[in-house]
Amino acid sequence: MKFFFLLLSLLSLISISGCQSLAEKNPVLKGELTVFHELPNDFKPPTIAIVPWHQSQKGSLEFKNYVAILKDRIEKLGFTVIDHSKKPELLLFFDYGDDMGKEMTETYTVPDFGMIGYSGYSLNSWAMYPGLPMYGYRGYQTHTNKYTLYTRYIHIDIAKPKSKDKELDKVYEGSLRSKGTCSKLTATLPYLIDMYFNNFPGKNNETQSLEKSWNGVC
Repeated sequence: MKFFFLLLSLLSLISISGCQSLAEKNPVLKGELTVFHELPNDFKPPTIAIVPWHQSQKGSLEFKNYVAILKDRIEKLGFTVIDHSKKPELLLFFDYGDDMGKEMTETYTVPDFGMIGYSGYSLNSWAMYPGLPMYGYRGYQTHTNKYTLYTRYIHIDIAKPKSKDKELDKVYEGSLRSKGTCSKLTATLPYLIDMYFNNFPGKNNETQSLEKSWNGVC
């Protein structure tokens, strides 16, 4: 019975190590996307211009870099991206960022194996000697892992441009949030943009869980 319990614990440890190794080899980004829109079922992507969400983004080289990635992604959906000055049929307002991070602590246990004693003692005319060491299951060890968890986000609104007698007519709004330990938007945002449009425009008034494989380099 003790041997069976020892074997079961050893297999559990191997399984845990295997899962951790697999996760390291196949990293993924996870996110939650919430969407509201009034786009018809037969929606056909028209001409569109990508514009800053905030005035501070105008002239930003960082914003320009991510707009190029966004432009490439939505053109694959059939949109024709043009400059705002050329009177597009739709405007896409784009915002992104992350927070300062939150310190997290997690506690977990793993099986502990090691020496549990000796097999016995031998006695001769000179002294008493311990027997061979015995190894086995010694219970569980508790470990603590501390890390910083960051929340990244993408906000996108799509609207019809203003006219002389009409304000902006919003037809789509979506918000993607993703949590992880990588603090560099330059590493994660290109993947999050691609993830965002995997099922565009999605169902109205729905939150969906998304995953995207990435290289794990931060």
